[in-house]
Amino acid sequence: MGSKSFNQKIGVQVMLIGLTSLAAAYLWSGKNSELAFFPLLLLIFLLFRLFRFLQRTNQDIALFFEGLLNEDSSINLELKIAPPGYTYLSKSLLRLSKAIRDERVQNRFQQQFYEELISHSTSGLLAYDEIGQVKLVNPPVLGFLGLHHLSSMKTIENRFPAFYQSIDHLQPGKTIVYKFFSEGDTLPLQIRSSLFNFGEKRYRLLAFQNIKTELDEKEVESWQNLFRILSHEIMNSIAPITSLAQSITKSLPDKATETSTSEKVDFDRIRRIATTIEGQSNLMMSFVEKYRKLYKIPEPDIKPINVEDWLSRFRILYHQEMIQKGIRFDVLPSEVDSFNADDNLISQVIVNLLRNAQQALTNSEKGIIRLSVTKAEEQVLIVVEDNGAGIPEEYANQIFIPFFTTNPGGNGIGLAISRQIVLRHRGTITFSSVPEKGTRFCISI
Repeated sequence: MGSKSFNQKIGVQVMLIGLTSLAAAYLWSGKNSELAFFPLLLLIFLLFRLFRFLQRTNQDIALFFEGLLNEDSSINLELKIAPPGYTYLSKSLLRLSKAIRDERVQNRFQQQFYEELISHSTSGLLAYDEIGQVKLVNPPVLGFLGLHHLSSMKTIENRFPAFYQSIDHLQPGKTIVYKFFSEGDTLPLQIRSSLFNFGEKRYRLLAFQNIKTELDEKEVESWQNLFRILSHEIMNSIAPITSLAQSITKSLPDKATETSTSEKVDFDRIRRIATTIEGQSNLMMSFVEKYRKLYKIPEPDIKPINVEDWLSRFRILYHQEMIQKGIRFDVLPSEVDSFNADDNLISQVIVNLLRNAQQALTNSEKGIIRLSVTKAEEQVLIVVEDNGAGIPEEYANQIFIPFFTTNPGGNGIGLAISRQIVLRHRGTITFSSVPEKGTRFCISI
């Protein structure tokens, strides 16, 4: 409708210009040539008006698109005195401008939504182009790399050459498991690679998944199955031996007697042997019963725990003991009000960690143990740290293995049980250690 009006008005102007030109030519060639001056003035006016209209329209359209490029929303194409057809053009361009602005707002919202989604993803995401410029990296990747910013893959190549070679040679669609050593702990990362085109560039996308919890659960399950089978077989084998030893002891007479071959039978000696066999069998059964705890941890009774009261309990329990051993025990104030866990089970974990910290400070003159509860995002972190001798690097991958211990008086099940308890809480327990500087255990729930 507007284009028809525009065409009509332009057509009228062209017709007027044509008629005026004919009138001027007719008068100029006639006897009254001086009268041609008036149609010539009118012709000049009409041409000027048409020229101004087209020029103004071109300028406004150019300004309009320049404003769109610069995201300028203050464009106004309305004039007080609009040339013919200009109003319709102005309204059409303003409708186009509004549609583009709305589309941009929607695109920005989607972009912010996806950026927020990626930043909160528990999986690490890293995308970079063919020359190694990083297009996308989220906090989990920066976290295990120990970086605050990553703009080029050269940074990874220089700081972690072995890791860079593994991901650089990973074929698209393939998956590998890489053990990444970070802050005294080994992170088993499942890495998957894919390629995609965006615009004129080709990108590689790497997805990192920390599978430590899954591997720990599988390992714990394997140990539990092994203990279950071993304890069953050992108990079944020892029980008859104990019973026979008891029967022998009860059936022996009190005094030695002579046999038909005139030899004395030392029943006291036989009784001592049978008693020794029974005692050793009972010790073995007690040993097996003790380690049954490794696979008989109950399901946690999850309830809110008041942090201040909980920390005060450890401060009171260990205050005098730490003083006697010459250890400074700091229970740090916490900003966390409460967290959800099984009080008995999680307290047992802290007791085990405090006991290990005490042992690490046996020969230390200025021993310090700190216990704290903090919060990081949605996780509650319970930290026990000391300034003892630290854990040797060669033992770092073995400390959670049942029965492994470097303490002559230890039994090697404290940390193994602690890890199982934490896993039952759907949490993780990690540590970092520097020889001769100390060890830090962190429980994340």
